[in-house]
Amino acid sequence: MDLQAILRERFGFTAFREGQEAAIRAALEGKRVLLIQPTGWGKSLVYQMIAATRGLTLVFSPLRALMRDQTRQAVERYGLRAAMVNSDMDEDAQIEALERAQRNEIDLLYIAPERLQNLLWQEYQTQLPIRAVVIDEAHCVSLWGHDFRPEYRRIVNLVRLLPREVPVVAVTATATRRVEQDVREQIGEPFHVLRGGLTRPNLRLSVIPTRNEAEKLAWLAQLLRLLPGSGLIYTATRHSSELVAQFLQRQGYPVDYYHAGLDEQRLTLEAQLMGNALKAIACTNALGMGLDKPDLRFVIHYETPASPIHYYQEIGRAGRDGEPSYCVLLAHPDDIETQRGMIRSSRPDQSAYLRIYSLLQQQPMREREILLETGLAQHTARAILYDLQDQGLITRDVQRYYRAVRRETIQFDLYDALLQAKLAELQAIVDYAQLRECRMRYLCRFLGDDTAQACEQCDVCTGARFEPPPPDLMQAAAAFQFHPPLNIEAKWLREPVYLGGIALSFYGGTPVGEAIHACKYGATRQPFPDWLVEQSAALIRQRFAGVALDGIVPVPSTTSGSLVEEFAHRLAARLGLPLLRALSKARATDPQKQFTNAAQKSKNIEGAFACVESVRGKTLLVVDDVYDSGATLKEAGKILKQANAQALYAYCIARTRHRGDL
Repeated sequence: MDLQAILRERFGFTAFREGQEAAIRAALEGKRVLLIQPTGWGKSLVYQMIAATRGLTLVFSPLRALMRDQTRQAVERYGLRAAMVNSDMDEDAQIEALERAQRNEIDLLYIAPERLQNLLWQEYQTQLPIRAVVIDEAHCVSLWGHDFRPEYRRIVNLVRLLPREVPVVAVTATATRRVEQDVREQIGEPFHVLRGGLTRPNLRLSVIPTRNEAEKLAWLAQLLRLLPGSGLIYTATRHSSELVAQFLQRQGYPVDYYHAGLDEQRLTLEAQLMGNALKAIACTNALGMGLDKPDLRFVIHYETPASPIHYYQEIGRAGRDGEPSYCVLLAHPDDIETQRGMIRSSRPDQSAYLRIYSLLQQQPMREREILLETGLAQHTARAILYDLQDQGLITRDVQRYYRAVRRETIQFDLYDALLQAKLAELQAIVDYAQLRECRMRYLCRFLGDDTAQACEQCDVCTGARFEPPPPDLMQAAAAFQFHPPLNIEAKWLREPVYLGGIALSFYGGTPVGEAIHACKYGATRQPFPDWLVEQSAALIRQRFAGVALDGIVPVPSTTSGSLVEEFAHRLAARLGLPLLRALSKARATDPQKQFTNAAQKSKNIEGAFACVESVRGKTLLVVDDVYDSGATLKEAGKILKQANAQALYAYCIARTRHRGDL
C-alpha cells in the first residue's frame, strides 16, 4: 500500500513525522500497537489513515468536546466519513449514526467508553463491520495510570472478542514502563510498542520557589505581564482556580476560572480562550485534554501537581505549534501536603469497602441510595465502586444499579501498593522542583524515554530567571481578600436557578467563620456583628453593581432562629432594599451539619419550604448564613422560581471548605 501517496493526496501532507508510518504499517499488519508520543506529535493522523484504508474504525475517547472537534476535522479537512455516539445525542441521532456504521457508510466512529454498557450500543455492536479499534488516552486502561477509569476495562473486553487480525491501536502521551506492561497484558499479543522521544525542545521549563500564597499571587500577575500570548494557570483545587481568577481580575487582567463545577460556562470560556479574548484561564485539570489551541504560549502551575506524569501531560498543552512557550511551576511545601491528603483520601478505609460490598450483597442499589445509606462522600463511594468493579465483585447494569455478582474476600494488597506508588510519584515531583540537572530530561526519563538529553532551554540549563514582582504588587497580593463564589448547580425548566452567587469568606479558619460560629453556638446567642453587615453590603454593591434587585429574601433557618432574618433585615436597610419574607418552613428538618454527604443533605431539605408572598417578576437576592452542600439554597431557589420569580442571586456570609477547596 502506498501510504505516502495517501498522505499527500488525501491528507495534504508531504511527509510523515518520524514513527507515524511505522505505527500505521504495524497496525495494518494486525498488531496490537501501543503508541507513546508527546502531545502534538500527530497520533490522530495514525488512526485517521487507518480508517481511510481499512474502513470502520472505532475510536474510544474520554471527552465529548474532543469527539466533536475531531469528528468535524475528519470530515471538513480530510473528507472522511466520521460520526460520534455519546450521551449528548438523543436516541434517534445515535441510532442514525449506528445504522450508517452498520451499512459501511462510516470510516471513523467516535464513542465514549461508558456507551459500551448502553442497551442501544449492545444491540448494534455485533452487527458492526469493525475494521480497527483505537483507544485514545490509553493510560486510562491501567490501574497504574495517572487517570485510571474502570469503564476503559470494557474496551478491553470488546478487544478480546475481535478477530486477531483486527488492528488495535492504543495511544497516549504519558505511559511509564509499568503502565506499558499493564496495557500489554490488557490488549494482548502480538504487542508492538512505538515509544518516541518525549523531549519538547520548544518548551522553556522553570521553577520559582515561593514562601506563601501572597507571593504566589504576585508572581502570577508578574508572569502575565512578562509572558507573551495566552495560556493556562493550573491549580490543584476548585477554590484555588477561583481565588487566582479574582486576584488577577483585580490587577486588570482578562482572566476567568474553569473547573468541573461549572456547566454551560465551560464552552463559553473555551471559546473565549480560543479567540484570545482571555489572557489566561485559571483551571483544574478539568480543562486541557480536549483543548486544541496550538498557540498556547504558557502553562503556569499555581500549585504543585501530584506527579511528574500529571505535570508532563499538563505542560503538553503549551506550544503545540512548535513555537517557544513557557512552563512555570510555583513551588511551595504546603502544596505537597495538599496533594498527599488528596492521594490518601482516594484510598478509603477497608471498613468502607466492606460496608458497601455488604449492602450490595443484600440488594442492588444506585449510587444515590448508597450515599444515603452510608453517608460516605461521593468521591469516596465512587473510588470503592470502581475498585470493586475492577475486582469483578460487583457490576453496574444499564439502569445504573450496582449489584454484587460474587461473594469473595476483597483483595486490598493491590490498593495498598497503588497508594505507595502514588506517594512515590509525589516525591518525584518534589525532586523535580529541587533539581540541579535538566528539568526536561528528568521528566522524559521518568516517563520511560531513556534517550532524552539535556534540553539547553530550562532554567537549570540556562541559568535564566524571571524578573521578580515589584514591591507594590507584593503589597497588593498581601492585602487581597478572597470572596469565594457560590457555584450553585441547580436548574428550573432547564435554566439555572441562580444567575450568580458569592460569599464574604470561608467558614473554617477565618474571622468571618469564627464570628458566625460564636453567634450561633456560643453560650448566649447574639446577632451577627455590624462589621459583617457592613462588609457584606460593600461586597454585594461591588459584585452585583449592574443588577436591579427588587428585594432581599432570607432563608428560614432550622437551628439559627431569627439570626439570618435579622441579619437580612439590617443588610436590606444598609442597601436600601425591601426585605421580603417570601419563604417559610413547610415542614421540620434536621440540622444539615448532622449529615455527611450531599445526597443526605438534599433529601433532608427536599420539600421543606413554601413561598408565602408574591415574587412574580421580581429579581431577588436570597440570603443565608453558611453555604455548605448548596442543598438549602437550591431548594429555596426552586420554590421561588416556581412562584415565578424573574431572576435570583445568592449571598451567604461564609462558605464551608469542601474536598476540592483544600
